[in-house]
Amino acid sequence: MMLFINPPAGVNQEIPNIGLAYAATHFQTRVVDLNTRPRPAGRFLRHRAEVIGISVQSRTISQARRIQSLYLKKHPSARVKSICGFLDIQCCYPYLALGEKIEYTEPFSDLYPFPDYELFDSFPVFARRWRQGVWSYAIMTSQGCPFQCTYCMSRNRRWFTRSPENCFQELKQARDRWGIKSFTVVDDCFNVDRNRVVEFCRLIGDLKLNWSCGNGLRADRFDETVARALVSSGCRHISFGIESIDPEVLKTVRKGETFEEIEKAALIARKHFDSVNGFFIIGLPGSSYQKDLAGLEWARRIGINAHFSYYVPSEQTLQSDLVFYGKNARPVSDAYSKKEQADLYRLTAAMRPGRINNWLERLVKRS
Repeated sequence: MMLFINPPAGVNQEIPNIGLAYAATHFQTRVVDLNTRPRPAGRFLRHRAEVIGISVQSRTISQARRIQSLYLKKHPSARVKSICGFLDIQCCYPYLALGEKIEYTEPFSDLYPFPDYELFDSFPVFARRWRQGVWSYAIMTSQGCPFQCTYCMSRNRRWFTRSPENCFQELKQARDRWGIKSFTVVDDCFNVDRNRVVEFCRLIGDLKLNWSCGNGLRADRFDETVARALVSSGCRHISFGIESIDPEVLKTVRKGETFEEIEKAALIARKHFDSVNGFFIIGLPGSSYQKDLAGLEWARRIGINAHFSYYVPSEQTLQSDLVFYGKNARPVSDAYSKKEQADLYRLTAAMRPGRINNWLERLVKRS
């Protein structure tokens, strides 16, 4: 018998561990999901399994080791392995190996069965919130990013895609089977290929689902044609990975975009969408408090939401449970004083993703 465990990360409770979901579906293995359903925290110990598979991301390495220790203390004959698959990064956090590995390494493609979230013991939580429209169903239509941004763990990786038709079928199944009301695309870089975006939009429009681009789009791959295609298919909210509006900082981090391209895309988006978000990073190399604050002021001036997270160098990301955002996030950059970085992070707290979801949940509970 085999059992999979998703350690608590403390963030993204509304987004399932998609890599783990694909692995569980492939092996037809049950999942104890301690991130979306954190209590009771020790329930994984009730299961006696020959092999325990832990999904280890950089932000959960300590929790994964704690789970390993506790499980072996109670079940010393078990073998504890980490789950490693085609999906090596989700939401900017890489998956790591912890001792022995459970591997499935076929490239991301239409050949994979759709993730079966009913294998998660947190599924009742997801299903209820999907049906209520509080949470959006998360889908990955592609994996990897060919661009060179130095701050991003997804950079310079081969871009694997699923066909728009295959993505349509997953969403149709989720709507018919679980009653989802909306979905969000969480690709590393959804709009690498404009034509693929337009074809995806043409197909999924028939589903009559509201949706959003949850991860940041590239501004230089966005134009009126893409905007109109997105809106016509039910997309209501989009985000751009902006990081900084300072030209020198953009060059330093090899963003591959100019401020003019970013502003042009943001202004086009403002005409079409219910909300437009810009993701900014506090403390990038070469930045300063004044430069980061200027990004916030610019976002307010043109009418987009500014979501700020901390810069964490790649080598530090892999060392321990450092997180970019959420209540446990702390500044580690040396670009300028950590106090000023923390001040800016607190100043923009109300703008961070999740606040809208929390408000919706409270509203649903009162109704």
